Amino acid sequence: MIKLCIIGYNGSVHVQKWIKAIAEREEFELSVITFNKGIQLQGVNYYFLKKFTNTKLDYILNISLVKKFIKKIMPDILHAHYATSYGLLGALTGFKPYVVTGWGADIFDSPKNPFMSLVLRYALKKANIITVLSKITQQEIKKFTNKPIQLVPFGVDLAKFNKKNNTKKLIHEIRIGTIRTLSEKYGVEYLIRAFANLYPKYPNLYLDIIGNGPQKDFLETLAKELKVKDRVVFHGFINQNTDFETYITLLSNFDIFTILSTIDSETFGVAAVEAAALGLPVIGTNVGGLPEVIDNDVTGLIIKPKDVAETTKALENLIANPKLRIKLGENGRKKTERLYDWDKNVDKMQALYQSLLNVKNKKDNR
Repeated sequence: MIKLCIIGYNGSVHVQKWIKAIAEREEFELSVITFNKGIQLQGVNYYFLKKFTNTKLDYILNISLVKKFIKKIMPDILHAHYATSYGLLGALTGFKPYVVTGWGADIFDSPKNPFMSLVLRYALKKANIITVLSKITQQEIKKFTNKPIQLVPFGVDLAKFNKKNNTKKLIHEIRIGTIRTLSEKYGVEYLIRAFANLYPKYPNLYLDIIGNGPQKDFLETLAKELKVKDRVVFHGFINQNTDFETYITLLSNFDIFTILSTIDSETFGVAAVEAAALGLPVIGTNVGGLPEVIDNDVTGLIIKPKDVAETTKALENLIANPKLRIKLGENGRKKTERLYDWDKNVDKMQALYQSLLNVKNKKDNR
């Protein structure tokens, strides 16, 4: 039995997914230290940090509490998710063995601030193992450490995300979809503008937007101003960890999936992998790790970010060519099976944990 303690943001669906995957394995006794109560799984021990200032300073102010929790938990391994926040907090405890996972913005955006660059270097320095989700992050993080970086992709459950689960029935409709936080960096504005270009020509065309965020009101107003609101559906945020049936039903009803991020901190694109697993063609931008996930003209189409004309052209190419949609989708499923099988990804992380324990046990037996 491995006593694992994860320290990370339990409000993130991605961190929740890691927690759920580990909790389902009988080899683990799992504890979670977090600020956010989020969803709480049966069999997992949760420990909650205090919010004193509701600023980044709270990470520093909770050091003594984290140490107290760790002393009570007595874990074999401490694993922090997101290097410049919980990663710093975990590093300051001095606990070993220590694993840090870099996600994206913590590696690409945070270090633009000189102080945060020092924070990142410190967190990585204290880690016994460093993991990332994509090859582009693996290269970027080498600017801040000379340690080896382990690539552990954030894949999908191939049994759940399967073409057999594709429930689409209204074949006369063509649905374009995206699953994004509604903020500027994710480029949903350009998707709506491109959709508006195609709206008059294709009366059977619809746009589904799953997500919430600071641009929600702006995007809804934009749809009204462009006179397309009757065929643009804002579904809000849907947590697949708690409402999977709703999530998979909506995703399965898409014909084309889009992920139009505008900056390089989009290091992987989990939703694009989910869509590919369902046999959907994916249109993505040439930023961050998206070209790593999407093979241009093989599993989808790669376009320039913030380019409405190019987005319109790519969408119309797939709208007008159902055989191409099928071909790209089939290739995407094959790639997902080869590289992004979630069970195998979790197996790799478990093997990394075991390697740390093997080293620790050797030292203890000397």
